[in-house]
Amino acid sequence: MSKKFLATAIAVLVVVLIAGFSLPGCKTTTVAETTAAAETTAAAETTAAAETTAAADSDIIKIGEYEFKKSTKDPKDLEIAIFYMNITHPFAQLIKAGVDAAAKEFDVNAYMTGPLDWTTESQIAVLETLIAKKVDGLSLAVLDIPGITPVIQKALSAGIPTTCNNVDAPDSGRLGFIGEDLYKSGVATAEGLVEVMGEKGNVILSTVGVAAFWSQERERGVRDTLAKYPDIKIVGMIDAAGDEQTAYAALENGLTANPDLNAHISCGGTQQLWARLLKNRDVGNKDSDKPIYSTGHDIYEETLTGIIEGWTSMSFGQNPYDQGYEAVKQLYQFLTTSDPSVFKVIDTGLLRIDSTNAEEYLAKMKAGEPIG
Repeated sequence: MSKKFLATAIAVLVVVLIAGFSLPGCKTTTVAETTAAAETTAAAETTAAAETTAAADSDIIKIGEYEFKKSTKDPKDLEIAIFYMNITHPFAQLIKAGVDAAAKEFDVNAYMTGPLDWTTESQIAVLETLIAKKVDGLSLAVLDIPGITPVIQKALSAGIPTTCNNVDAPDSGRLGFIGEDLYKSGVATAEGLVEVMGEKGNVILSTVGVAAFWSQERERGVRDTLAKYPDIKIVGMIDAAGDEQTAYAALENGLTANPDLNAHISCGGTQQLWARLLKNRDVGNKDSDKPIYSTGHDIYEETLTGIIEGWTSMSFGQNPYDQGYEAVKQLYQFLTTSDPSVFKVIDTGLLRIDSTNAEEYLAKMKAGEPIG
């Protein structure tokens, strides 16, 4: 074979390959075909990835900065924890009644839990256990807002739908709140006192949680309202923290130290003890020559008896049963529908009980109606 013929054959072969032809028995792919195939494969992979992401996203509910995975549990297997700041306090049982009613109605594992004292450390310990346990839903009453807010945010970051009940932490990111307007409740007790006492007198305040947000907000409402009356003087605040005996002793010391006292306002936890104190010392009855008027918060049987007998003027309830019931209901609805619109701020309002309706509500309470 001549060199000239060999060169010509090579040239022809190159042209054939470039033109996209193949020799007999061989398949040759052009650059265009290779590019198209690559693009098709990439498109398919992108589509598959998008479909996978969409499927994953459909299982996630995003609320603000937090994400919650849709529950696939049977509703009866859901675990909803309602936390109160100290479950040994009688008020906790009023909320628990609502929790238990909702648990029965919705056939869900909902329960009340909490520490046995008023310390932030004990509260955090219980809440951390609930987060580690990965409960399906959590609602809590907040005693120490700065101390508990990071724990609320931790629960939310862990994907646990979390709300507040009874006492709110509005800047924590919580999803909803069920409870009274604390400031307005303080205003109501002050206005009620002026109604029965008049616009002149010496008033002492008391509470079992002087540093607690709920007490401070009520106190703020009281002070702002009474400041409108120049002849009404607030002579002090009794810190009645501790067990019942300690609280009673603190109230007794406050009464003894202020012989010219005309009135008392409880910002929380002391109303029934104050009525007991006046009755035990036989001073300040509404029918006496020197009555000591009293208004406050929370409804117990002893409080109603004190109103009927004239040892206290009126007391305001905040419907704790509704707070427990609605806390469970909101979380249950979200977990079973994945609808974030169920989370709302619900004001459970104020129930005023005075001499005009105390006997009626005492009868209802004795009949088992949850009043508080």
